[in-house]
Amino acid sequence: MTTTYGLSYRETGTYTSYLWKRFKRLVLPVWLFLTGYFLSVYFVNNSDTQVNIRTIFDSFTLLGGIGYVWIIRVFLIVALIAPFIYKINKNIDSIRLFYLFVLVAVFSWEVLRYISYGYINHGFLKYIALVTHYAIPYGLVYLLGLRMLVMSNRALVVTILSALFILVTYGIILYLKEGHVVLTQAMKYPPSVYYLSYAIFVSALLWLFAERILNVISYLRFENIMLFISQNSIWIYLWHIPFIKYLDTNFVAKYGCVYIGATCIAFLQVWIVSNVLIPKVRNKTTIKNIKMILTG
Repeated sequence: MTTTYGLSYRETGTYTSYLWKRFKRLVLPVWLFLTGYFLSVYFVNNSDTQVNIRTIFDSFTLLGGIGYVWIIRVFLIVALIAPFIYKINKNIDSIRLFYLFVLVAVFSWEVLRYISYGYINHGFLKYIALVTHYAIPYGLVYLLGLRMLVMSNRALVVTILSALFILVTYGIILYLKEGHVVLTQAMKYPPSVYYLSYAIFVSALLWLFAERILNVISYLRFENIMLFISQNSIWIYLWHIPFIKYLDTNFVAKYGCVYIGATCIAFLQVWIVSNVLIPKVRNKTTIKNIKMILTG
């Protein structure tokens, strides 16, 4: 998702106006959802342990809380540094120099992660790390997303093979050390090179075959569905939270129910906003803000 964020970045307006738009698009929908979520949980079951000041505070500040809101914090952090990463990408013309920069940055990050890991799980450093230890790795993924826009197929293949090599090598080292296969998810918070190499491998592979994938989607006439999902991904993500927290069934059934249920609710929400709420509003700025916050 962070790679896609880089692929879709456009340099427009001042930094302040850019941040305000990101805040409205990323944070306000989450706050609105959390308000409704906590009120609903309280009135349905006021003995629910998650309805407490600490959980509510951590949720609204994107520190943790009910869970699942951490990715919004990542998007917000990346949004803050995106214009600066964009300039770095513009200033590195050579693809070889770009690869060298990313390689040095990634492994420097891994060293920093290894050295600091024992100190960032408690106290004040924990809160510092919630910013720094996500800004660096996801900023690098974002940088790669920016460059992938202009990469040749050959450069994409090099990226894919390099990421796969790092992933397999790291996996073998972990297997020899731990005595069992270590999943990339185990090294996601904060993300290690092991997790990042997997993410980059999959992202670059999908981008390489993007045109073919789009042709299949077009052939199946799924364009409108995919467009809706991409435009309203934040609300689909938010609506998946109550499903995944309270739906108790096997993984396959749960995955299907969560995705379909969240998408259907988001569709209903967009329909109500577009056909009921917006027609009653006359101010163009208000309409624009409503669409930005409630329809992704």
